[in-house]
Parts: sequence; structure tokens; C-alpha cells
Amino acid sequence: MADSHHDPHPTTTTIPNASTNPPSPSPNTTPKPPPPCATLIQKLRILLLRSLSKTAHTTDHTLVRLDTLLSTPSGIDTLLCTTSYTLTLLSALLSKILERRLTTIASDIASKADGILLPGETLIAEIPASTSTKRIAQVLGGSKALAEVISDYRVFVRMWSLVGLYTWARATYSDPLAVGAGRKEKILRALTWSSIASCVGCQVLENGAYLASKGVLTGDGWVGEAGKKRENKWWTVSSRLWAAGVGDGEKEEKIEVEERKKSKKLESWRWWKDLVSNIGYAPMTLHWSVEEGLLSELGVGACGMVAGGALLVDAWSRTV
Repeated sequence: MADSHHDPHPTTTTIPNASTNPPSPSPNTTPKPPPPCATLIQKLRILLLRSLSKTAHTTDHTLVRLDTLLSTPSGIDTLLCTTSYTLTLLSALLSKILERRLTTIASDIASKADGILLPGETLIAEIPASTSTKRIAQVLGGSKALAEVISDYRVFVRMWSLVGLYTWARATYSDPLAVGAGRKEKILRALTWSSIASCVGCQVLENGAYLASKGVLTGDGWVGEAGKKRENKWWTVSSRLWAAGVGDGEKEEKIEVEERKKSKKLESWRWWKDLVSNIGYAPMTLHWSVEEGLLSELGVGACGMVAGGALLVDAWSRTV
């Protein structure tokens, strides 16, 4: 009878009891290996995504600043000025390269034909041009054409700058010199009025010459050989007045900087910007002041880049 109360599942059996805790792992058990490191392709993908994100952010920031620059007439003109003269410089450099290449090819052909031609014979040959030479000629033609379009547009939009000159004169007149003003203040004011007069005369003559070149002015004085001569004269005198205006501006800046140095309130960046721009413009004003011109296309492009670039750097810095 005692055996009838015997536990059918003793604790010593090999079948684990439900309440028995699982055995702890042996200390000698090998640990589970860590997850594999990122492959080279995954690393490159991450770097590419970061680069694209940075490029997109930089492009967005640049486009926003460019929109700010192009939101004002002065900003547009500054950008177009620098672009136009950069294209002029580029076309001048490409023209020299192209001329040098074609001269070399022609000289080579002439040297080979020298022993073949009889006295009095003439060689007419089609000069073979490499693909790179043809590409240079294409870029040269496109650069010149675009520079001319930009130049024409800039002259056109300057036609109504007379309104701005009026407001400049009006503001100067409305701000008379104080009683007992010093000699330098009077000189500065005289230079300001001289600049205004030069700019007005320059703009009136430029407008007339431009309209005549487009066939808008059709009076007796603007047709035929006499009309063309008059048009060229107006362009030339307009450039001389522009040169006078630039000269007055440089004198005015020199006097102003002396005064600011004394008062220790020198705005060096603005002064240097205007000075560099005027230095760049000065040779060009003299170049266009004579019908024959003084500078080569390369010189015009280089001076224009300096003049426009100084203004563009300043305008771009103010778009932040």
C-alpha cells in the first residue's frame, strides 16, 4: 500500500521538471560573432549620399543668393558687365591660339610645297583642321556673339538711367552745404556736380548714337555717310565725358579717404572697391575716346574684368 503513494516522476529522473531552471551555459562556450562591418560599397554609398546632400545644400544657397543679386537693376548690370568682359577676354585668348595654330599649319604646307612649285605658280589648298581646332573656332564665335548681345542689352537698359541721374542731381541740390563749409567740402561738391554733368552728357550722346545705330533716328542728319560719321562722333564724345566722370570720381574718392583717415572712420573695403573699379574703367574710357582705339581686344577684356569683377564681388557679398 505504501507503494501506491510513490511519486511517478521523481526528481532524479532524466526528464526535466517544468519548474527546473535551464542549465547555465558553460564558460567555455564560443561567443556569438558580432555583426559584419559595413562593406566598401556601403561606405561609398554613404559618402556619395553625404556629398549629394552637401552639394544640394550649397546649390540651393547659391541660387538664393543669385536671385537676390538679380533682383535689382544694378545687380543685373554688374553680373552682365563681368560676364561680357570675361567673354571678350576669352574670345581674344582663343583668337590668338587659333591664329597660332593656323599659322603653323599654313607654314608647314608652304615649306612642303616650296620645292614643288615653279616660279610664278600659286598654291591654293584647304587647310586641314583638327577636331580641337574646330572646337576652338566654334567656342570663339559663340563667345563673341554672346558678348555682343550682352553689350547691346546693357546699352539699351542704360537709356532710362537719365531718370536716376535726375534724382542724383535733385538729392545734391536738396542738400546744400552748411554755412561756413570748408574748402574741401566745396571741392567735393564741385566734383559731384561735375560728375553729374559729365554723366548726363555722356548718357544723352550714348542714347542718340545707340538709337541711330538701330535705325530709329531717320532725320537728314542721321542718314548716309554723314549720319554714320555723326553717330561715331557721338559715341566718341560720349566716351570722353564718361572718362571725365570717372576722373572726377577718383578725385572725389581721394579727398574723401583723406577726411575719413583723419576721423578714423575709413570704410576701406568700399573705397578700395571703387578705386579698383575706376582703375579698370579708366583705360577703357580712353580707348573709346578716340576713333582708332588704344587697347586690343585682350586689353579691353582684361580691364573690363577688373572693373566689373570688383563691383561683382561687392554685390555678391551683400547677398548673404
